[in-house]
Amino acid sequence: MSLSEVIAKSLRQLEKINLNEGAGHLEHPEDLVFLGDEQGARQAITQIENTIKQPGTITIKWDGYPALIFGRGKDGRFSVMDKHMFNKKDGTGRQVFSPEEFKAYDDGRQVNRGDLYSIIARVWPGLEASDRGATGFYWGDLLFSEPLVENDGIYKFKANPGGITYTVDAKSEIGHLLSDKQAAIAVHQFIPPNAMTTDEAESLNGSIGTLKQNSEVAIVPSKMPITPNLKLNSDLKKKAEAEINQNGAKVKALFQTAPQARNGFNMLFTVFVNKKIVSGDLQNLYNDFIEFVTHRKMTDSMRNKLMMHFEAHKEGIIGAFKIWIALYNLKQNVVEQLDNAAKSSPVKGFLDDGTETHEGFVANGLKFVNRMGFARQNLAARG
Repeated sequence: MSLSEVIAKSLRQLEKINLNEGAGHLEHPEDLVFLGDEQGARQAITQIENTIKQPGTITIKWDGYPALIFGRGKDGRFSVMDKHMFNKKDGTGRQVFSPEEFKAYDDGRQVNRGDLYSIIARVWPGLEASDRGATGFYWGDLLFSEPLVENDGIYKFKANPGGITYTVDAKSEIGHLLSDKQAAIAVHQFIPPNAMTTDEAESLNGSIGTLKQNSEVAIVPSKMPITPNLKLNSDLKKKAEAEINQNGAKVKALFQTAPQARNGFNMLFTVFVNKKIVSGDLQNLYNDFIEFVTHRKMTDSMRNKLMMHFEAHKEGIIGAFKIWIALYNLKQNVVEQLDNAAKSSPVKGFLDDGTETHEGFVANGLKFVNRMGFARQNLAARG
């Protein structure tokens, strides 16, 4: 079987275990143990290996805000919206064909998004001019919406209040792309014109599709400016495989016999680990998890059912966290290699404390993020 056939088969397996929590949502490799139990954990290792084998497919996960979907539906009319508008079941969220209609849509649901309306008004003409091709929608993250000022040969901007501060070498290819632009949007996915939800989004693999660089809004590709040279840490891989071999069956029993709908049960674990990441402490996971569920808002009946299930599957919970830690360490080793490679890139990212790092990277349908870096800062900023 060729490498491309192996990757295609792996992706089909990934789809079968329904790993997405929400439309268009990318997962952390280590969280696959919660979302797909033993099979998900093994899939995480496979996808990490595929990423290392094909470094040219890795893209930058730009930290932009807001995330916008723009383009033309089957009728050819141009629209700009967010993910929730696109996914609204009655289709009204897509029936906005001007900045005024965008605001009117929010007025109709008694929502006020403040400065967003002036931002939409500024970028709408440029996005529409850039999208003069075929029908379909592009999904991207707004990087800035006012012209950048060059300082000592560097452009500096921060799109997300709780996120990454970027610097771009003004003389680089991306620097020239941003020069004298009113705004910039980093595109990463294409959505077919007949798609019903963002679940049908397709990766642009670092390209900008059929979009044109012919307006005051720069269309920024997500492809890494340099192709990194990555190596698999065999010791960390063996550790992850050993934990799966030892605990996989217990973890599978924990999740597949849960007394709660799978999505809700999964979220107990994913929400918990995010709270632990914000705290900066990944110790004492089992006891802290039980404490977390004890105080989480739910009916007394459901809490009692969960506690009985947890008591019967204590080894499965401990095993799930052991696998999660092992996968986290394997993934983090790749993230560190990517961050080191990015240091020679004309695009650099920095946390609020000055640490040089990007939000993360995307490959094989998963996100490679330093959760103790960007993710911790961003989650803490959200409160």
